Amino acid sequence: MAVFNQIDLSELGQHYNFRMPLQQGEYFAITPNYQLPQNAQPIVEDQTGICIGYSVAQAPGLWQIYDADGRFAMLEEAPLEAPLIDPTEIALFLFGAFRLFRTGVSLFEAAASNRVKAALSGATLNVLRGRLKSGLSAVNLKFTRTTAARMADPGRYIPIHILEKAIRFGRRGPDPDKVAGQFEYLIGMTRLNKKTVGNAIVYSQKKYTLHVIVRERDWTIMHFHIKAIR
Repeated sequence: MAVFNQIDLSELGQHYNFRMPLQQGEYFAITPNYQLPQNAQPIVEDQTGICIGYSVAQAPGLWQIYDADGRFAMLEEAPLEAPLIDPTEIALFLFGAFRLFRTGVSLFEAAASNRVKAALSGATLNVLRGRLKSGLSAVNLKFTRTTAARMADPGRYIPIHILEKAIRFGRRGPDPDKVAGQFEYLIGMTRLNKKTVGNAIVYSQKKYTLHVIVRERDWTIMHFHIKAIR
């Protein structure tokens, strides 16, 4: 059965502004090309649903920061919003992750204490965002009516910057349906779900391969889907 049997292959692509339909605590990440330390924690954005980097605790209030591709970016020494009280609270910095709230402030999350928080610097966030968005501009991608409708479905939605990264860094191959001018891009992807376990914030992970079919003459997304990696 043809993948595109419900799509007019001659349909002109259009630009869309998509509203993120994800539930709070759901995020997407591209599988890093570089090996991260085992204790790396995601730095995620609520407003986009994307992991923009990773933090690795080196000491209380000091982190190694990596970009979304797993490359070391910088050391971050975060100023505390409130003084630490005892070693128990200091230990909380070894768990959890940074999360960029809708207010634009990125705070370190520690479930057991609202007083133990540290802000990522604006310079660090700008570096991570800049590295994530380098390459083909996501705003140049177009969609058919069918693929745009799928972006409105929480079960099918993929952030547009993740689709862009598939085209930018994914493995390019022929269209499975052998449509002239269309190509398939494959890339590893992870869906993250934030949970509270005891006193720590943890992220469960499910790994997938993202498949994106693109008509390259006008960079229109003709089809996309994910397959779980077992």
